[in-house]
Amino acid sequence: MARVGRKRRLEVEAEYWRLLQSGVGTVEACRQLGIGRKTGYRWRSENGGLPPERVSESVHSSRYLSLLERKRIATLREHGLGIREIAARLDRSPSTIIRELRRNPQHARTRQRPLRRRPRSPPLQTAGRTAAQTEAAARRRAPRRGPGQARRVEP
Repeated sequence: MARVGRKRRLEVEAEYWRLLQSGVGTVEACRQLGIGRKTGYRWRSENGGLPPERVSESVHSSRYLSLLERKRIATLREHGLGIREIAARLDRSPSTIIRELRRNPQHARTRQRPLRRRPRSPPLQTAGRTAAQTEAAARRRAPRRGPGQARRVEP
């Protein structure tokens, strides 16, 4: 579930963990970085008191896109960059970028208006309609008959 509130500042959090590893206490590290004491304690509790394992951005899988790369693709696309420009910036193939945008349109539509479905009328319901309204609706949906195609009347 996504958190509501401010965006996470990864560089500040990384500096927080560096300070803790150098022997500075939580309260002092928070004061030096200008963040709240509760934020520091929350970061520690979320990670079980250990610094999170972060993979360097320069090291990426040749097969899979990371979540950070997926978000960058969506952001760069929002800013109007072309597929080849995004691919060059991320050092990926243009086909990878196209495939990501096709597979995950929700990332590409973060700030655009959501797709809307065509409004549908409910199925034919006789409740609440008069017989004339129901018959008129059935006639509108009936196929048109050409000359020589008379309606068959069953006895």
